[in-house]
Amino acid sequence: MDNISIIRGILFVGFLVLFGIIQWMRPSRKPEKGRWKFMLSNLVLVLINNIAIMFMPLIPYGMATIGADNNLGLFNIIALPSVIEIISAIILLDVIIYFQHRLFHKVNWLWRLHRMHHTDSLLDTTTGLRFHPLEILISNFIKVFSILVLGVSPMAVILFEIILNTLAMFNHSNIKIPDSLEKIMSKVLITPALHTIHHSIIKKETQSNFGFSVP
Repeated sequence: MDNISIIRGILFVGFLVLFGIIQWMRPSRKPEKGRWKFMLSNLVLVLINNIAIMFMPLIPYGMATIGADNNLGLFNIIALPSVIEIISAIILLDVIIYFQHRLFHKVNWLWRLHRMHHTDSLLDTTTGLRFHPLEILISNFIKVFSILVLGVSPMAVILFEIILNTLAMFNHSNIKIPDSLEKIMSKVLITPALHTIHHSIIKKETQSNFGFSVP
């Protein structure tokens, strides 16, 4: 395992534990009895999905490395300062994931896959990791293709995936944010309270608020 995978793994587990502790100390909703069984099944899905990704011929970081080595894609063609390129790439990838999310809600056969994520009605940090393996594989293909076309750098890919995973765990968590802080945070970030609307049983609310990062 390379250093990048180790660092990403440490950050992933670290934020998972951190958000888990905070939602246990300051829950927004009272946890259901036996909830730990559902949380365990969500974590098992993470393991299955990671095993599935191991069989993919290309993953986002690998595609970014190939693009950089062979000068492929938009950002490898135009000359931009590194900081601007990384910020622009992260924003563009976030927009792509946003529309991918909309697509998984609008197309029937994709919704059948994505519905696995929505079957967890009592949200907590692990819900942000609960996805059908086929959805993970399709998402991987979309990211790899987007990275190739855009020429996203390996550093931007790493930062994007860390940010995406961290925010997904955060906004699905059962953390109660004080009202005064919620009013400020919800203007710039998808908070747990805001994302709960997307997981509503009311169709009009489920078909809205597709962002993972910003409102």
